[in-house]
Amino acid sequence: MLFIVSLLSQAATFSGTVPVMYINTENNTPITSKEDYLSATYYLDAMNCEGVESLGSIDAQLPLEIRGRGNYTWSGFDKKPYRIKLADKTAIMGMNKSKHFALMANADDELSGLRNAVGYELSRMIGLPWTPSARPVEVVLNGDYIGLYFLTETIRVDSDRVDIIEQADEETDPLAITGGWLVEIDNYDSDPHVRITEGNGERIIFTYKTPEILSTQQEEYLRTQMEAIDEAIYNKDKNSTTWEEYIDLDRLARFYIVQEILDNAESFHGSCYMHRQQGEQEKWMFGPVWDFGNTFRRGSGLFIYEYPPYGQTWIAEIAKFPRFQEKVKEVWKELRENSFDDIYTFIDNYVNQYEAAIQADDQRWPDYGSQNVAGDGTTMKNNIRTRATFLVEQWGDAEKEPTPTSYTVYFTPEGTDWEEIYVYSWDNNNGNATQLLGRWPGTPTTAKTTIEGKEYYYITFDPGYTPLQPMIIFNDGHSGVGEHQTEDLVLENNTIYNHKGKIGVYSALHDISDNSNTIRIEQLTIRGNGELAIYNMQGILIASGQNSITAPCRGIYIIVHNNRASTIYLH
Repeated sequence: MLFIVSLLSQAATFSGTVPVMYINTENNTPITSKEDYLSATYYLDAMNCEGVESLGSIDAQLPLEIRGRGNYTWSGFDKKPYRIKLADKTAIMGMNKSKHFALMANADDELSGLRNAVGYELSRMIGLPWTPSARPVEVVLNGDYIGLYFLTETIRVDSDRVDIIEQADEETDPLAITGGWLVEIDNYDSDPHVRITEGNGERIIFTYKTPEILSTQQEEYLRTQMEAIDEAIYNKDKNSTTWEEYIDLDRLARFYIVQEILDNAESFHGSCYMHRQQGEQEKWMFGPVWDFGNTFRRGSGLFIYEYPPYGQTWIAEIAKFPRFQEKVKEVWKELRENSFDDIYTFIDNYVNQYEAAIQADDQRWPDYGSQNVAGDGTTMKNNIRTRATFLVEQWGDAEKEPTPTSYTVYFTPEGTDWEEIYVYSWDNNNGNATQLLGRWPGTPTTAKTTIEGKEYYYITFDPGYTPLQPMIIFNDGHSGVGEHQTEDLVLENNTIYNHKGKIGVYSALHDISDNSNTIRIEQLTIRGNGELAIYNMQGILIASGQNSITAPCRGIYIIVHNNRASTIYLH
């Protein structure tokens, strides 16, 4: 098996659809350290990509230094992320001039790298003052194609990045130490840090990035500030505004909303940055955003501070302040009114531009990549739509109510030898086709349910609008009517299909006249005579039992009662 993987990696090569960066370490030395830079050279081939300028050449390579970076992403994956430092400030790939960049591997993101890309774009859309830019680049390291990376601006104090006065190391002047702070709420205690105990008894680690070496006065100032913030946040009087004397309310609301849209349940636990300008009256600002690798890892229906898998510093307590909730609703409505739907266009453009490069990366790293890039884009859009529906229910909307049409369809492969089931759907709209489940062959489905004793594949998806002429094709990942796919079929909600077309309609009701199949809903508890099961919208079993079961949180679920399925919102 190892021999086969080796051959696959050697056979993989770049797509040539995005720029290619060639890096050669001195004497081809392997990169094994996160702390020590290696001397290296590079050149960038723009591959005729618009807006990108080639740098150097194979015969005139430019100097840089390179080392490893990251924590789990460095130790947990064969595809490694890197930190690079150019010899001179360079406007590489259209970004602002700098020496300092990261090569992000996205090995932890099976959704074609969309998590960080979408998180950064939402940050820009909501008006946070600086968000790291990231550019796709295929990398050849010491002659070996190592896949698709995103060349990303690192978070550091700079006039083009975190624009604050840079505080000197080991400063002692009382005014100077009030600002120029860039710190991270961290989940690793290996970096230089200050630690306090949160009001709920949990530890908080503040890793300081700027300055890098603290005087006694600087360390005491940072600790005193964080302890004062913590005390103000845990004030029992939630009408108190003391905590707002330390933290900028508007900036925190914008930072928080981005995390909620993506259900980033690790957002206030690690890679959570704060900074403070110099001056006694200045406030701590949350941001810039960084690391969305743990977005959409849970089912919908929870705020990020509810049952977080890793812990969430401060935000659960801050959410109890009415003024914070008012500000969140205000900013949320502003975003919904002005630009929210632009994120779907961004995802479509991302898929179209980088699909070939992502597929080439998958050839190099089949354990981390994806060939179904369009399907990943559809998954991301559906995740955001589901999340937005939940947030509208909690925070309201920009003087409008959501009117999406959700479809659930069922399919039996009986009569075929199909081993995989894909669903391709589009809105014909008088010949102007709009894809609803990604490019051909569409989105794979493995979720199954039982209807009247027979097992069916099913998929639920939300186009985000009411299609004019919705169509659907079921297939096995290949083309060919009869052998590999159905004909073009009309998409109808709750319809059952086989390889020849529509065979029936299934519409399970919340309450059914037959007493043996009646279910009753009491908030998060479902009661009914017989077998009950709860599945999330991805078809994963959440709970099962006899006569009574309880969902873990609010959300949209599939309830199966005595082999009959219903899609139900529990609240």
